Amino acid sequence: MTDEKYKEKLEAFKNSCRVYKKEKKMLEAAESDRNAFGNEKLYIYLREDIGYVEDLFEKIGRKCGANARLMIWLMFVEENIQSDIALQFGLTRRQLQYSLNKWMHHVFEEEDSM
Repeated sequence: MTDEKYKEKLEAFKNSCRVYKKEKKMLEAAESDRNAFGNEKLYIYLREDIGYVEDLFEKIGRKCGANARLMIWLMFVEENIQSDIALQFGLTRRQLQYSLNKWMHHVFEEEDSM
């Protein structure tokens, strides 16, 4: 995988993670009253985006372990800063960056091979 393609995939994943919690709330509200939501295309998009995030976190957990999944969740969904997460897990910020890069390459390369 080229660096450019990796960066695109990572940025798309980060963007989806940033809005995950808000989209999840919107989807739950829509599912409780489908007629109130009004926009079927938006409903489908929300389901797809939420599914993308959840599927990728499932792959991260399976391929890289529960700690990797938790650290990535804290960074991308909860939007904690790297230094706080590294401290919490007994790592340096640089070790966390290196691990994140390794984990995400591993997961994205598996997706490419499918």
